[in-house]
Amino acid sequence: MRIFLCIMAIVITFCSCAQNSRKAISLGRISPPPSKGEFSYPAEDGGKVFGKYQPINFDIQKAVWISYLDLGEMLEGHSEDTFKDRFSVACENISALGCNTVYVHVRAFGDAYYDSELFPWADAVSHGGEPDFDPLEIMVDIAHENGLSFHAWINPLRCDSAEKLEKAAGYPIGKWLSRPQEYPEYLVYVPDTKRYWLDPAVEEVRELIGQGAAEIVQKYEVDGIHLDDYFYPTDSEDFDSLTYAAAQTQLSLKDWRLENCSLMVRNIYDSVKEINTQVQVGISPQGNIENNYSKMYADVKRWCAQEGYADYIAPQLYYGYGDPVKPFESTLDEWLSLDYADSVSLIVGLAPYKALQEEEFINDTGIIARQIRDCLEKDNCKGVALYNYINLFAPDSPRMEQERKLICEKLSQGEQT
Repeated sequence: MRIFLCIMAIVITFCSCAQNSRKAISLGRISPPPSKGEFSYPAEDGGKVFGKYQPINFDIQKAVWISYLDLGEMLEGHSEDTFKDRFSVACENISALGCNTVYVHVRAFGDAYYDSELFPWADAVSHGGEPDFDPLEIMVDIAHENGLSFHAWINPLRCDSAEKLEKAAGYPIGKWLSRPQEYPEYLVYVPDTKRYWLDPAVEEVRELIGQGAAEIVQKYEVDGIHLDDYFYPTDSEDFDSLTYAAAQTQLSLKDWRLENCSLMVRNIYDSVKEINTQVQVGISPQGNIENNYSKMYADVKRWCAQEGYADYIAPQLYYGYGDPVKPFESTLDEWLSLDYADSVSLIVGLAPYKALQEEEFINDTGIIARQIRDCLEKDNCKGVALYNYINLFAPDSPRMEQERKLICEKLSQGEQT
């Protein structure tokens, strides 16, 4: 039956290719989200769940990333019905592949794929106007109808160019951009990226990011909040020289930045759990542990070992077995050897997209299925995640069709917990 579903997923994918005045917050200090305590009831873990939603998550997570690039194609044409059809096909494909979870981009560049009081609409949704439907509301419903856990994926710090951020007037990011003398280094332009980035050293920035996560959990029946590896965008001292000097800290710049990211991540975690203790918080850092410390300033060892930062860590192990710098097997062992708090799970991020781009993956049919096997055979590995939907279900690609069939067979072995 599962093999039949795999074949049907491929057919559905090909068929889908043929189809194809909100009040902004004030410019003053950001206020916390309103309490929903009056709607609380006890959760099984002894915590609190607000509202009537009980999140759906799995002991063994089998996830697919749906990025803003994927959503851009689904939203093309501006029709609510078309978007519903396209996202439904995506969820049907993902479920038939043997997966149970989606990480869906809802904030990629300081904008929102949902109705927010803190961030402006993403251009892909609004096209310069006020949209007549809410993509996130639709996506959560459709994912759940297909038995999928829905994790809302946000980029906490990455924003966009000055031109693109014009739409943020009336929102905190717009205020910080337009008044840099009053808000120095809240929002910093990084030439290498051609974008502005929020500075996690600033308390008000961390508050905005935490409240942004809480807003999603309050308004939508999401099962998780998911962060990827875009933490500090540069190792240049120019990025935050004023803020570092003002901090008058005895910490080195590196250690100070590591602490800032940890404060931000802890704020996100606490903000989410204050609304619903059973909504998961996940982080997907770079697969190279050293890079997390020297380039991104992400203290991944701390986030794994200590409670209160994440419920799962999903490092991006986008490496082949023969990678000259980070071979897959030894890199997996590095992550498995870290200390993990009892409340933190390891999910391994894999790169089926490379079967269309990189020599070892192109020439080695079944490489992703073998990596899935290598991960799920480990007792302390609690799942895998595949990047990304648009490539995994690439139409007219015999190579990816082969890989999908083998992935489907591997994911389908044993019961889906």
